[in-house]
Order: sequence, then C-alpha cells, then structure tokens
Amino acid sequence: MAGLLFKLGVPVAVIAAVVYQLVLKDALFITLGIGRSLQPISDFPYQCRRIEDPILQACEDMWLSETSRQLFLACSDPLSRKQWLPNMGLLNATGRALDDAIIAMNIDQPKGNSYEYRILQTTNFPGINGDGSLHLLGFTGVDSSAGINFFVINNKPSVDPMTGALLDNVAVGANSTVERFALAPPDATELKHVQTFADPKIATPNRIAAMGKNAFYFTNDHGPHKTGHAHQLSPVIGNGDVGYCTSARGCRTVAEGFSFPNGLIRDQKDGYIYVPSSAKGGIHIYKPKRMDTGLDFVEHLPIPYPIDNLSQDSEGDIYVPALSNLQATMKSFQDPLNGAPPSTILRVRSQEKEGGEREWTWEKVLEDAKGEVLPGTTTAVHDAKTGRLFLSGVASPFIAVCEKL
Repeated sequence: MAGLLFKLGVPVAVIAAVVYQLVLKDALFITLGIGRSLQPISDFPYQCRRIEDPILQACEDMWLSETSRQLFLACSDPLSRKQWLPNMGLLNATGRALDDAIIAMNIDQPKGNSYEYRILQTTNFPGINGDGSLHLLGFTGVDSSAGINFFVINNKPSVDPMTGALLDNVAVGANSTVERFALAPPDATELKHVQTFADPKIATPNRIAAMGKNAFYFTNDHGPHKTGHAHQLSPVIGNGDVGYCTSARGCRTVAEGFSFPNGLIRDQKDGYIYVPSSAKGGIHIYKPKRMDTGLDFVEHLPIPYPIDNLSQDSEGDIYVPALSNLQATMKSFQDPLNGAPPSTILRVRSQEKEGGEREWTWEKVLEDAKGEVLPGTTTAVHDAKTGRLFLSGVASPFIAVCEKL
C-alpha cells in the first residue's frame, strides 16, 4: 500500500508543482500581492491633493496634449460603474451612466484647488437611438497642427437594431466600438465625430494606441469573449489579445495569449508598443513590423504588480499605475464613494546599450498604502514641464494632483 501511495504521490507532486509554477505562484504573489509591503505617501517627495468635483469623477483614463497644454479625461459616474463596466463583466445596461464626457483641463490655468476645464460636447454623434451618449473607458489622442484627433472606446450596450430596445446584455455582451473624433482648433468646445470603427475583432476593447489618424492598435482584455465562462476565466487561461485597425482594411488580431492586457501605449520616440497585464503583471514590448504586417516580440519586462493604463511623458519615461492591493481595489467598486484602496505609481525607463539594443528598468516613484490622498489609480500622467503627476481612477469620486517637493 505504501508503495502504491508513493507511486501515486510522485506524479501528483509533480503536477502540483507545475500548477503552482504556472498558475498559483503568479496568482498569489503578483495578482493578489501576498507578502507585498506598501509605503505611506509621506515616504515620497510629493505634495498631493485631491480635486473633488462632481464632473471629475470615475475618470478611467487621461491623455496629455503637450502642444496645447491640455489634460483630457474620460469621466463617468462612480455609482454607475458598478452596474455597467463590460470589461469587468458588469452588464446591467439599465444602470449605466448616460452623461459620460471627455473633459479638457487647462493645466497651466489654475482655478482654486483645481484648474480651468470645459466639457466637450459631441453634438453630431448619434449615440444610442439618437441620445448622443458615450460609454467611456480608454482613449488616446494625436496632436497635429490642425487640431487633435481622438480615438475613444465606446462600450455601449447592445440593442435591437429594429426597435432600439435594450437586448439582454448579460447574455450577448456590449456592442463596443472605437469612435474617432476631431477637436479643431484645440481650444474648441465641441468634438466632431469623424468615424466609427465597428468590427467583430473589437470585442472587449480596453485601450488604444494610435498610429496616426487612420490606424491604431488596441487591447481586447478578454479576447473575443464578451460573456460566459471564457470571459470569466480569461485572466487565468490567457486569451486576451492585441488588434490592429486601419480605415482602409478593417481590423485583425496581431498578438495573442495575454492575461488581461490593459492600457497599452505606443512609444512616441521609437515606435515600440507596450502591452501591460492586469492579471500576471509585467509589460510585453513589441516592435511594429513594416508594411502593417503585425508585431515582433522584443522583450517581457517582469514587474510583479497588476498594471493598468500606461502613459508616456515628453521625456520618454513611462508611468505605470500598479494595482498593489487588488482585493481592496475590487472592494472599492462596491462602495466607490467611500472606498480607499492603495495606489502605487511606477516609472519605466529605457536606455540604449552597446550594439544598439535597448534595456528597460523600473522603479517606484509614489505610493499611498492607506489610500489617504490618492484615488484608486488606473491612470497616472506625468507633466515633464512642471513635474506634476495627475492621477485618476475608473470608479474614484475624485482625481488628484501631486507636486514635486
């Protein structure tokens, strides 16, 4: 009997070791952060303050226009986020916000504790049944001499094309698209709708990396699976992907096998594509192939934190919001007005080595272990001109700004 147990025990132990290495190790120490030590905000050389304004809430993403000195924010309603957030499997379409908006903030024009801002109107955008509504998540912009082009993820609910009535979105999922808007001139008050990108490949979009005015990369954080078990298990089985769309040729998948790929960016200096993971941590780095034929893998930068939306400053540094306590972050979704999850901001830098190869390193630049000041941060934008950090969160009822001491 002992011999039989020994014979059975060896393969079971081997299987358990493999499962631990492939699944449980990352889940325990990266995703859940067991054993991770967090620092108080007082340890860091920043003076931070909250900007509490009913307009500047649930701002999941931000983008800084260096030429116009405007910070653009994609904002919503914190309480509605826990009803309608398709990327998290929250699909109560009747509870969604109907007044999501992109805000333009003039960061060189302070006003009290905040800054001058305006709500950008979208008067020529039909929305759903003519209501003009947007359902915002990730977005990005492209500066040009004529103005700014925006690529915006619109996570709108699915409706009956004949009657306009809401379908059972829990069963069919959202009808997500990417919308292109133009802001010309950059100080205009209205976003002009230019184009809708609707394609089966745009299934669970999270963030966009623009390649000029007519093409972009995007992450599907749950791959092609809008609902069901494949959606729920996606962060574990790794079926997220990266797609590429052009105005002329439509969309296609160019990279696969990601665990919740999140806020990717395109390096404005050398063209690399950075794809972070909110499940297993780290950043996959790619180089676009010539003639729009896909992506070449360059390197995986192992960062032991779940990661949300990346942003790059004018000096080429990448700022990384890390979900340092995922349990607290998820709990704050249920009570967004009172939740105080910790926030961690990292910085990634690259330098050229001998032979022309690049080397990437990362470091922690800011942390708020108790959530005393900072929002549950999903985007951190660094203004290299002033040294200020702007921070926002997908369900946070405020944003924050930090000045370097």
